[in-house]
Amino acid sequence: MSQSIKANSMWADFRPYARYVAEWCFWIVLIGLYFQQTAYFDEEISNYRFGASGWPKVIAFAALFGATFQLVIQIHALRAGLTDDDTEVERIQVTRRQWLHRIVIFCWPFVFLYITPILGAYVSLPVFIVGFLLLLGVYRIKPIALVLLIVYGLTLLIFTRFFFVALPLGNEYIFYDINVAIIEFARIGR
Repeated sequence: MSQSIKANSMWADFRPYARYVAEWCFWIVLIGLYFQQTAYFDEEISNYRFGASGWPKVIAFAALFGATFQLVIQIHALRAGLTDDDTEVERIQVTRRQWLHRIVIFCWPFVFLYITPILGAYVSLPVFIVGFLLLLGVYRIKPIALVLLIVYGLTLLIFTRFFFVALPLGNEYIFYDINVAIIEFARIGR
C-alpha cells in the first residue's frame, strides 16, 4: 500500500516537469536524426580538417546545448515558483487555427531545405527569411527589410568572403546563374 502512495507522490512531484522533459526529448530525437544524417556526407576535404560534415555537427551540438539550457531554465523557473503550469494549461485554449499556424511555422524550415537544392541557397534564403518573419507576425516593411539585410548580408559575408564555403547553387539553370551572380557580387573587391 505504501509503495503505491510513494509512486503517486513521485509522479505528482514530477508532473509539472513532464511537459518540459518531453519537449527536451523531442528536440533530442530531432537533433539525433539530424546528426545521424551527417554521416551520409562525411567526406574529407583537403583544405578543411573537419570535413564536409564539420559545420552541420557543430550546429547539432549547439542545438543540443540550446535545448538542454532551455530545459534547465524551465526547471529552475518552475522550482522558483515563477510559473504555475497547472493553472496556465487550464486557462489557455489553443484553437485549431493556432495549431495549424504552429505546424506551418515548424514545417517552414523543411520547405526551405526542400527548395534550396532547386533554387540555390542564395535565392532561397531571402524567401525563407521573409516567409518566416511573416509567419511570426512581422508585417511592417522596415523590420522585415532590416532583418533580411542583416541576416542575408552576414550569410554572404561569412560564407563567400571569410570561409569560401560553397552553398548549394541550385539545379535549375536560371537560378544557378542568379546564385553565381550573387556570389560574384559578394566577392567584389576581394
